[in-house]
Amino acid sequence: MPTQQNMGIMKRFSIGSLLKRSVLTVMLFWAPLAFSADFKYFHQKYQESVADGLMQDKNYPAAREAFEKLAATAKDAIEKAMWQARAAEAVGLQNGKFDEGLALAKAIDDKPYSVQIQIQLMFAKGDYTGIVNRFGQESIAAWPPRRIVQRVGWFKDEDARGMALYHRGLAYYRTGTGAAAEKDLEQAAELAVNNDQKVSVYRNLAEMEAQLLKNKAKAFDANMKLTYLQGGEPVLMGFLRAADYLREQKRYDEALELLRRMPVSAELQDGDSWTQCKLYAMGQALAEAGKTEEAIAIYNKLVASEQCSAYYKTTAKKALEKLRKGNT
Repeated sequence: MPTQQNMGIMKRFSIGSLLKRSVLTVMLFWAPLAFSADFKYFHQKYQESVADGLMQDKNYPAAREAFEKLAATAKDAIEKAMWQARAAEAVGLQNGKFDEGLALAKAIDDKPYSVQIQIQLMFAKGDYTGIVNRFGQESIAAWPPRRIVQRVGWFKDEDARGMALYHRGLAYYRTGTGAAAEKDLEQAAELAVNNDQKVSVYRNLAEMEAQLLKNKAKAFDANMKLTYLQGGEPVLMGFLRAADYLREQKRYDEALELLRRMPVSAELQDGDSWTQCKLYAMGQALAEAGKTEEAIAIYNKLVASEQCSAYYKTTAKKALEKLRKGNT
């Protein structure tokens, strides 16, 4: 006959077994659902990557079809509008189909997506005046947030407001309306998400400030923003132009510090024009700072190098002659 102690053990064992069986039953019940949800999620992301990849490859007919399929299975009206906008973009970028793409964009129910893609298509066609005339009074910054999905590589989603402001800002720039261009591009910079988009915005903002508004200080600010981003020519030009501004302001130590931070090789290599630009700019800053011997050393390095281009050899020789005359 079971003792009271044994009865307690048996009772605990029975309850424990029941709990384990209950947990196992729940796991077995939910596992297929969880797998199904994961499958749907990753399948969706895969389809987005395929569609965006087709756009990147400029296979516009296939991209349109892919985006239209995504629109047909969208979870709500906003997501549907997003994919419809991308489909309209894929149509409008095809030769001879701009009007069709623009009509599809106009037909989108969601205003931010509709206007954003219209501006983008008109910009691609070079209709800058049309953008300003049609959408100049549009309060783009006041729109609700709208994402533009990007799934190629490690990109993050962009903001439709930022993209619309960027293209309208450039349209203002191309038509000579500097103040409006400045406002749009500054707001576009605040809303930009991806490194490449930030580079595009700050590069154009710096150029616009320097060439249209003649505001060297604001051009410098934009160029400095570039120096903290990743990229090729626009970022490197940002370093050089920001250093030029600092040198003009006689802030030589800051200019040299910036040039040393410039992400190019410290040694001259065949065909590497950026290192030559960097070294020559350092020579200029050193010479103007009164550090003549250091400047001469850099100029001699350029002149003596077999990897240095004829242009920089000649320019460095002239700089050397000027320095030596000043020391005599």
